[in-house]
Amino acid sequence: MILAAMRDLPTGVVTLLFTDVEGSTRLLEGLGDGYGDALHEHRRRLRAAFAAHDGVEVDTQGDAFFVAFGRASDAIAAAEDGQRALADGPIRVRMGLHTGEPRLTEEGYVGLDVHKGARIAAVGHGGQVLLSQSTRALADAEVRDLGPHRLKDLSVPERIFQLEIDGLPREFAPLKTLEAGMRNLPAPRTSFVGRADELASIDRMLDEPDCRMLTLVGPGGAGKTRLALEAAARRIDRYQHGVHFVPLVGVPAPDLLAPAVAESLQFQVDNAHSAIPARDQLIDFLRERATLLVLDNFEHLLDARDLLTQVIEQAPQVELLTTSRERLQVQSEWVLDVEGLADGSGNGRAGESAAVRLFVDRARQVDGGYALTDSERPQVGRLCRLVSGMPLGIELAAAWASSLPCSEIADEIERNLGFLETSMHDVPERHRSLRAAFDQSWRLLSDDERRVFSRLAVFRGTFARDAAAAVSGAGLGELHSLVSKSLVRRAGLGRFELHELLRQYAAEQLAVEQRELAEAREEHARFYLGMIADRADVLLGERMMEARDELRVEIDNLRAAAEWAVTQWSEDDARSVLSSLQAFFWAHDWHEGSQTYAQLVELLEPSDDGQTDAAQASDVLLCALAYEAYMGSALGYDERLDTIARASLPVLRERRLTKELGLCLLALGTNDCYRDVYSESEVSLEEAVDVARSIGDHLGVAGSLSWLGFVRLLVDDLTGAREAFEECRDVSEALGGPLMLGFAISKLGLLADAEGDYTTAIRLHLEARELFARAGDDAGAGYTQSRASMSAYCLGDYEQASEHALAGYEGFERANHRWGMTAALCRLGFAGAALGRLDEAREYLRRALELARAMEATSLLLHALSGVGVLLAREGEDRGAAEVLLFSLEHEAMPATYRQVAEPTLEELEARLEPEELASAREAAAGVDLDELVSETLRDPVR
Repeated sequence: MILAAMRDLPTGVVTLLFTDVEGSTRLLEGLGDGYGDALHEHRRRLRAAFAAHDGVEVDTQGDAFFVAFGRASDAIAAAEDGQRALADGPIRVRMGLHTGEPRLTEEGYVGLDVHKGARIAAVGHGGQVLLSQSTRALADAEVRDLGPHRLKDLSVPERIFQLEIDGLPREFAPLKTLEAGMRNLPAPRTSFVGRADELASIDRMLDEPDCRMLTLVGPGGAGKTRLALEAAARRIDRYQHGVHFVPLVGVPAPDLLAPAVAESLQFQVDNAHSAIPARDQLIDFLRERATLLVLDNFEHLLDARDLLTQVIEQAPQVELLTTSRERLQVQSEWVLDVEGLADGSGNGRAGESAAVRLFVDRARQVDGGYALTDSERPQVGRLCRLVSGMPLGIELAAAWASSLPCSEIADEIERNLGFLETSMHDVPERHRSLRAAFDQSWRLLSDDERRVFSRLAVFRGTFARDAAAAVSGAGLGELHSLVSKSLVRRAGLGRFELHELLRQYAAEQLAVEQRELAEAREEHARFYLGMIADRADVLLGERMMEARDELRVEIDNLRAAAEWAVTQWSEDDARSVLSSLQAFFWAHDWHEGSQTYAQLVELLEPSDDGQTDAAQASDVLLCALAYEAYMGSALGYDERLDTIARASLPVLRERRLTKELGLCLLALGTNDCYRDVYSESEVSLEEAVDVARSIGDHLGVAGSLSWLGFVRLLVDDLTGAREAFEECRDVSEALGGPLMLGFAISKLGLLADAEGDYTTAIRLHLEARELFARAGDDAGAGYTQSRASMSAYCLGDYEQASEHALAGYEGFERANHRWGMTAALCRLGFAGAALGRLDEAREYLRRALELARAMEATSLLLHALSGVGVLLAREGEDRGAAEVLLFSLEHEAMPATYRQVAEPTLEELEARLEPEELASAREAAAGVDLDELVSETLRDPVR
């Protein structure tokens, strides 16, 4: 209980004294009924000593005191008097003193100083008084320096002093600190960061009765040794005979393992007088001991693992914690795979990850002023991911923090494995660079394992067993062996991967033989591009999702395979690869598809300004340009892609590259639609339909018809639109895939909107949404819900309109569909205005105007402005609302499908305003410039 009122407790610099009775349970058993009297007398004597030196009793718990003093000298004098007072009694008390500035609250003292004082007291023995360094510095007393000690839950060692009291014992057993049973555990030279889960796993496994041998397995540089030392230090109090570290790097041969263990145990093997082998002497010594042996770097001594089995069998109280790059493969072995530190990439919290914390800690060692800024944070996260959280890689990277910004450090890591090295003299040779760490593992491989491992370098990301067999000749046995040696890791059921830095190392080994490298790349390309070719038809049909999902997990390897094919294969074969990729990316992700084709273009003809002379381009490069433009244009107008398509079109005609010509025409028609140049768009799209039909490209036909119908709808040609949409639906149904059919049905819903049949429109939009959702297409689902929002708005169901618009925006945002995001924002603005959420509506419309202006999308600018007019009307600004609505709705570029949403509001204003006021608004609208109105609205959205 807390005994002192807050007002009685000293503040500022305070010396805290903690006491505790040693062996209270043993005393209770020995004294029996007399224990209570002895305890009472002990309390009386100590309280008298404390009070004599102005001590204030803060708290007492059982047989322990917590007392505060305003001066360190008083606290030391009280401790000395207290020990003298107890010297003739049966109770022995340990005491700990620490001076600091604890924070005083209503509950008493709190803070690190309180914990430190209590921890110091806890490590002493009965009759012993221990002082912290801060207390020692403030008092003139005879003390013995016991050196620095690690205390439980405190990260920094504390130097502890023993108070020497005349006439009382001065010799005590070693302090019960974390070092107490270490014997020979090397003192950590740096802070320990992260690994809470791994430490918990080690404790959990070693606490299992059946777990007597635990191996920490991981590649060189993964931090196995540091983790083992930390785990062992935290378990010291579990072993009567301590914890012993056995470094094995310098042990050259298996038959020297037993002497190495004996030396660490300080057990003298008798070679001079005993005929008993050293290992048998060691086993005999361990039989009666309860200890933990930490055997570090065991991978080169695997032939001596039978000694470990013998220890397990004949020394029942001995446990083994081993670190190795390879599993020991014995029956009694339990295994914990040690990966890199968590980098936070899975949860979006890279700034708080253990990997980033380690980098910052080590960077501050080389640059005391280093601080992790918001601009540096993403780059530190990036370099931590590049080294897969490997502690050695992070520490070597951090050594450059005083010389290079983190972005450049990350760039160097990507380019050159040799960048990660240090010249520090106290770092073991094997840890001076990642290459040195990996060299050790390489030396332990057989020739066959080296060949398989090096050829695995051509993979990107994860790979399956059959791929490994086709490319590297690896059977299940070889893969298992490389996994057990920590060179390959499992990445889910039936899949494997190489740590990126190990992949770089393997690539260096493979590049030594250029013929081997070329063979591996060729086998890799033929395997993965064969996967796409085998699924080309399926990607367009009813089983589209199955085929797409099978290929999605291979996307990094598909890209790498395509890079090889477009530079090494014949032009016809390379063009076939580009065509196969189009079918996959159409089903997978258009944005990612456009990026992939852009990378292939850059590979075929590197360009500083991103410009390519289409007339001088090879057929492969020209086709890659066409596919890039086609994929990218589906996401919104992009001036660069539009320029590429216009430059490529005549060359594609001249060279009769028919499929790519059709896709280029589709891209141009799409771009002209975005730019509101509907007549030119219709011409391009009609030709695109004809070209696709001529070669039986049914997907191209359906896609071109979908856009053609949309353009006709925008110019109010409802008959022509229906003709195109219905043919699009028929072709899509014949193909059997859900995606194109979803677009076709939603376009028919759009037609129903234009015809004023909003109930049918919503039904069709939501029917299409189900198709997209079943296919896992966020952009498609967003498209249909954004359109359904307009239908619901026109029916007066504004809550439903808002929900659909928000779902549409989120779907478009996930797909990075710029046009769709802008349209959905417009619809959120309309719904918000109708629901009276005027501030929300204003913000949505502002963002829509900004995006539409950036894309130069006139129709979307007008759509957003009509929303601004509706908002102004809701705010009672009838005159301004009429002017904006008259301008936007009567603009020649305003599509009919957008006009119908705001027309009812204009009709209400026309009925409400005086004829003269309406005429004035109409006159003002006639003189408005679109760009000026947009700029004015963005400057002052509240008119």
